[in-house]
Amino acid sequence: MLLQRLGLAVAAGLVALVGLGFLLAAADFRLEERFPPWLAAAIVGGVLIVVAAILLWAGLHRRRMRQLAPEDVVLAALRLVVRSVRAAPEKALIAALIAGVVSEWLGKNRDREKR
Repeated sequence: MLLQRLGLAVAAGLVALVGLGFLLAAADFRLEERFPPWLAAAIVGGVLIVVAAILLWAGLHRRRMRQLAPEDVVLAALRLVVRSVRAAPEKALIAALIAGVVSEWLGKNRDREKR
C-alpha cells in the first residue's frame, strides 16, 4: 500500500514537472511576440532563478525560527478562531460544518486502512 502511494506520488510529481515545462514554454512563446527569442528565454530563466533564490532563502531561514511550545500554538489558534467568529459568525459556522465533514471523512479512511 505504501509503495503504491509512493509510486503515485512520484508519477504525480513527474506529470507536474512536465506541466510546468509546458507552462514555461508557453510563457517563452508569448514573450517572443514582444522580445527577441534570446531575451524571452533570459526573462523566463531570470524569473526561475529569482523563485529558486526565494525558496532557498525561505528554507535556510526556516531553521532559525523559534520553535513554539504546543501551548502557544493552541492559544494562537484559539485567538484566531475567536477573532474569526466575532468578525463573521455565519462563515465560522460554515467552516465548522466543513471541518466536521472532513474530520469524519478522514476518520473513516483511517478505519479502512487499519483493517
